Amino acid sequence: MSVLHCVYFKYKPDVSPAQRAEALRVFAQLELDCKLSSGERYIAGFQCGAENVSPEGRGKGFDHGFIITYSDPAHLDYYLNQDPAHIEFKKYIGPLLDDVFIYDFTPVNHASAPSAV
Repeated sequence: MSVLHCVYFKYKPDVSPAQRAEALRVFAQLELDCKLSSGERYIAGFQCGAENVSPEGRGKGFDHGFIITYSDPAHLDYYLNQDPAHIEFKKYIGPLLDDVFIYDFTPVNHASAPSAV
């Protein structure tokens, strides 16, 4: 069962466009750098966007968006809690951010989606 890890960054006002571009590059590099202790890569998919193109005006000031796909929930757990590359990335990115929004979910078929409560 796959898991989607959706991450959105809002940078501090003093973070330059060059710093933002570098942060995007460094985060995207995790797709290659994140490996299990066996050396195997475990990120199944990585997508990013450097601009909110929605005409709805509800981006809440977030600058970059990322969707990382894991084929196994255990891989997300490893990424969050053990992967040295991700741990180092969090140290790097933290001082640049004003806010971060993270939403993880397991995709469901719309026909089998739970009913609204």
